[in-house]
Amino acid sequence: MKKTTAFVVTASLASFALIGFSPTDSAHAMTKTAVEQSVPQGPKTALNHIYKLAHKGQMPYYAEGLKMGVQTKKDVHHKLGNPYPETGQSSFDIYHAEMGNPGFAFHYDTKGKIDEIRYFGTNVEKETNIGGMTPSLLKKQLGQADSVSTIPQTKEKKYVYRTGDYELEFIVGHDPDVNQQELTVLHINLVKAHS
Repeated sequence: MKKTTAFVVTASLASFALIGFSPTDSAHAMTKTAVEQSVPQGPKTALNHIYKLAHKGQMPYYAEGLKMGVQTKKDVHHKLGNPYPETGQSSFDIYHAEMGNPGFAFHYDTKGKIDEIRYFGTNVEKETNIGGMTPSLLKKQLGQADSVSTIPQTKEKKYVYRTGDYELEFIVGHDPDVNQQELTVLHINLVKAHS
């Protein structure tokens, strides 16, 4: 019985080596299991969680605790690991959604502190997360938006909800992966409230 157990453990370790598992992977990758278990199922639950944290200048899941205007780029990298390499077209640190884990992007002010957090939801089962958030759900859960505008370049709608010192911007459009007819949230921005 002991030889069988030793063989199984050895084979498992060899399998990890073959598929490229490394204990030195980034913090972003290392938190995936915990994140997968903590992402609430259902757009209503996710929306309420995001709205509650926005009052504190934070976003949910593995980005929770990274507060706008307080934490720095160095803090983000320490907590989440290295972002995906920049393409030169974005001034954001990007952490892609993968394997059911949510994606985020962070922008920094001239002092290196977080001044915007974008939440992209998950790529798997989108309809259980932001892909299931519609303008009618926003209105039902959060009330009338403080403002609604159209983004000229993309023709998407931006629904803005003030949350104390911050604003949540829900970018709404058509996501063919979720529903081709109904408008859904494509991503959510958390920014400092405009005076």
